[in-house]
Formats: sequence, structure tokens, C-alpha cells
Amino acid sequence: MAKKKRVRHHVNPLADQTEHNFDGFDNDNPIIVDIGADRGEFTEQLLEKFGDKRNFIVCEIRKPLAQKLQKKFEDADNVVVFDGDIVRNFENIIRPSVERSIIIEEIYINFPDPWFKERHKKRRVVNEKFLKEIQKWMQIETMWIFQTDQKPLFDETVEMLQNINDVEIEFFDVSPHNATTKWENAKVTAGNKIYRLSFHFL
Repeated sequence: MAKKKRVRHHVNPLADQTEHNFDGFDNDNPIIVDIGADRGEFTEQLLEKFGDKRNFIVCEIRKPLAQKLQKKFEDADNVVVFDGDIVRNFENIIRPSVERSIIIEEIYINFPDPWFKERHKKRRVVNEKFLKEIQKWMQIETMWIFQTDQKPLFDETVEMLQNINDVEIEFFDVSPHNATTKWENAKVTAGNKIYRLSFHFL
């Protein structure tokens, strides 16, 4: 019997050179983006809530998990899955819809790898360089939602966002739409606090 291949928890996004393009969906429904979707349970709950009234872009850097997500959502015409580095591919995937005036309603970054070492911080999805590059064309309606159980990461993210002009930050306590991940549920059960914020460009 073949040995089951283990999926790595930590993947350096800067090492993945995969490039994607996406012209958008065949309708004008608002789009929800799930970055770092893992097993896809968060998007699955949102899909159950919104049905075909929303379109979903699901991103997972780990190719084995992305393949499982493609299988999971293969019958949903309003879900598209991408692997690879989302920072490298973000503009190619998102901007065509923005240029068609399709609303990117929410972008979720749930429990990302904290990359605590100073030399690794550039690997974070929510980083100053990336946000400043996309700020010029992102919609004011787009709400970014960031959730983590790592307070140092949360505090550094808040500080970073405060250094960017024309960004409005809000803090909240309950997972949006009552959708949670297995990771969040395990952390809450263990008594850990979840730190949450949303932000958008003005």
C-alpha cells in the first residue's frame, strides 16, 4: 500500500512561481474571497448561506489541498479554486472583475501562518508592500477580514495597517456570518482568544 503523502503546514509562498489569470464569473454577483482556505469549511458554510447569490474565489497555496478543494466544489458553478501564491496572482485574479464593476464584497484571511521570524515576515499575505500596491485600484466597498489566535501577529498587523494612509480599521468579536473553521473551534475549545479585525481602503 502506498504511503500517504503528508501535506506541509508551512509553505514559503515566495518559492511558488505559479501564475494564474481569471477573467471573472459569467454573472454580476458580488464576490467573496477566501485566502488560505485549508479544507474549505469556511467557504462551504458561506456557500450554504448565500447559495448562488454570491461568487467565491478560493485560494490555497498547498497544491494537494487545492486539488481537494477543486473536488469539493466541482459541482458549484459559482466557486473557483486557485493554488499557488495569492500575492503574486492577486491582481490577475481579482482586477478583471473590479474593472467590470463587480463588487469584491469580502476578502477573508483566516488564521494565516504568522511567520514570526523577522526574515520571514515578507511572506505574510497582509503586508505593507502588497497592500500599497493594490490600494490604487481596490474598491472602497471591499471589506478585508483578518482573524488569528496569535496576538503578536494581530498587534503587528494593526500597527502595519495604521501606517498606511486611507485605511479604516474596525475590531469585532464574533466570526462573520457565524461561519467558523475547525482550527478556530479547536482554539476556542482550548480557551484561546480569537483576535479579529476588518479594514477597507477609503
